[in-house]
Amino acid sequence: MQATYIGILTKGTTSRMRADVLKALTPSWEWNWVDTHKPYLQAPRWAKTLSFRLKMGPVISQTNALVQRELKPQQDFIWVDKAANLSVPTTKIMRECGAKLIHYTPDTAYHTNRSKSFDQSLQYYDWAISTKTFEAEDYAKWLPAERLIFTTQAYDPHFHYPRVSLEEKRLEAAFIGLCEPDREQCAEALLNAGVPLRLAGVNWGNFCERHAGNPNLHFVGVEIYGDDYAKLISQASVGLGLVSKRFPELHTTRTFEIPACGTILATESNSETRSFFTDDEALFYNDYTDLAAKVAQLLQRPEQLKAMTRAGEARVKLDKRDYHSILTSLLEQTGALPDRA
Repeated sequence: MQATYIGILTKGTTSRMRADVLKALTPSWEWNWVDTHKPYLQAPRWAKTLSFRLKMGPVISQTNALVQRELKPQQDFIWVDKAANLSVPTTKIMRECGAKLIHYTPDTAYHTNRSKSFDQSLQYYDWAISTKTFEAEDYAKWLPAERLIFTTQAYDPHFHYPRVSLEEKRLEAAFIGLCEPDREQCAEALLNAGVPLRLAGVNWGNFCERHAGNPNLHFVGVEIYGDDYAKLISQASVGLGLVSKRFPELHTTRTFEIPACGTILATESNSETRSFFTDDEALFYNDYTDLAAKVAQLLQRPEQLKAMTRAGEARVKLDKRDYHSILTSLLEQTGALPDRA
C-alpha cells in the first residue's frame, strides 16, 4: 500500500501528531510525507502575512510547487491535512495520483482559513473530515453530504498526560493561546476574583502591561508547544478551554487535551461540551463572572479538586478521545481499513 501524508510536519503540532499516528496504525503501508510548513517557515514576515490573510503570494506558490514536486505517482491513499493553501491544479494532480483522496482539518474552513481554491477543490476529494459541525451547510455547497464526516477534536497521549502528582499542582488557572478581546475579559474576571492565572501565547503584551505588578498574573511566553504546553497545563489545577468568539466554535483541542493532562477543564456550557462531560468531570460556566466565582471556590476545596481531576481524565480515556482511536475510526469509515466493529 503506497500512501502520502500532506501537511505540517513540525514537531509538537497537531498535524505532526496525526501523521505519526496514521503511520503507526498502518505498519504495512509505505508512507511518503510532504511537509507543507517548509515554505512558510522560510518566508519573510510580509510573505507569511500575505499567505495567511489573503491565501496568495510566494508562500502559496512555493507550497503548491513543493507538493507537486514531492508527490509520488500511483498512490493508493493520500491524506491532506489542512489544504487551504493548495490550488485546484495541485488537487487535480493529487486526484490523478491517489486511489483514495481524503481531506482533514481540525480548523474552520469557512470562517477563518477561507480559501476559494479549497472550495473549488473539494469536489475532487473522496471524503472531507471536519470537527466544525456549524459549517455543515458551507461544505454542502461544494461536496455531497454523504462524503462529509464530522468527528471530534482529540489529544495525543504521548504528549498529553499528567506530568505532576495532584499534590504538586499549583493552585491556579492556566490558558495557552491567542489573546482575543473575549479572552481578555475572561482573564480580567479571574484576576478580579483573586484567582492566580498563568498565561502564554501571542498578543498578551498590552494586557500584561495593564496588570503589571499583579502577583496573581504570570506570563510564561509567546510560544509554548509540545512538552512545554503539556507541562504547563498539567501543573495547573484548572485549564481554561476557551473557544474562539470569532466564529461559533463549540469545542476545541483544549477540550480533551486539558483533562488528558490531568487538569480540570473549565469550559462554557453548550450542546457539544455537555455531551462530552458531566458536572462531576468538568467545570461548566455560563459567563466569566460565573467562571471566576466557581474557580475561586474550587481552589479552596482540595478534595473536590482531586475528584474532578480524576473524573475528567477518566472520561476522555473511557470515551477514546485520543488520536489513535479517532483516526482508526476515520480510516474505517472511509474504507481505508476494514471495519473491526
